[in-house]
Amino acid sequence: MKSKFLNTLVPALFILAVGTAQAKDSDLLSLSVEHFKDTATVTDTAPDGVTISTENGYKEHRGPLRTVWNDEFLEGIIDKKTGQKSFLVSVWITYTGNSRSYTTASYLAPQGPRSVPATLTRLNKSYCAVGDCTNTEYLTFPVDETMLRQLAAEPAAGKHVLWPFKLVAKSGPGYSGGFSSAEIAGLLAKVDDYRPGVAATAAAAATSVVAPTAVAAATLAATTSLTRDFGVGGMAVAATADQPDRAGVLIIAVTGGSVAHKAGIIVGDILYEFNGHPVRTPAELQAAVAACAANTVAAIKLFRGTNATAVTARF
Repeated sequence: MKSKFLNTLVPALFILAVGTAQAKDSDLLSLSVEHFKDTATVTDTAPDGVTISTENGYKEHRGPLRTVWNDEFLEGIIDKKTGQKSFLVSVWITYTGNSRSYTTASYLAPQGPRSVPATLTRLNKSYCAVGDCTNTEYLTFPVDETMLRQLAAEPAAGKHVLWPFKLVAKSGPGYSGGFSSAEIAGLLAKVDDYRPGVAATAAAAATSVVAPTAVAAATLAATTSLTRDFGVGGMAVAATADQPDRAGVLIIAVTGGSVAHKAGIIVGDILYEFNGHPVRTPAELQAAVAACAANTVAAIKLFRGTNATAVTARF
């Protein structure tokens, strides 16, 4: 099953890439699992989480100035108390003109093609006063650990393959990107090797540290774990001009059997109201959860994709 699935990835890449800007080039496939494991960053996300990222593993530079116009990387998020893991694809895309508003990610899974909501975490606009705006969209979408482990298996020939994905925009061209099986395997190896306390010790002993980009630092600082009381991990996402109402806490992990799981909350939801109180940050959600007494019911409002919905949580 694994080899058959992996053999379909390269043809699928060419299908997804038609009419879109390709994010990464063939140099990516020359990089090893060890390279991505060694360059992966490990950052504590207080109070109870750690994020492991492949952001420093590979970037494509374009033009005479060697400019990076877009990038994608993988993130593994670990709850240090429970050991629960969740995984995200993070993408940032720079372009000129009207906002494209990427809303959906599509990719090939072992069960067939899948589509999941893409969440806009930030939108930067510049140079609008002198002509067409230069826009940078920062997006995430969740991926399943089981699928990543299947993708990480090297083909029999020993060559790495590319797992493609596509982001669909409300207007304008789509965006195609991809991850090599080595990048996926490197992230998983780093996640599997993680032990609480190791990241902090290693950072203190290091003589040279590569600083994360501004978006990575902002994302890591905003991420927190709410698994102890509610059963989710989340990060704050801000509203934008195109989506003024979609601000709240992006759910990046849900513990099986928890209050949130029983309420029907899933990874990718954006929770914006809890028991009548607006929620914009994980800290606000934590406070709202803490205010719930035992044997009570809380009404929750959230966005699933672009659709508003409501669920009920029982404590």
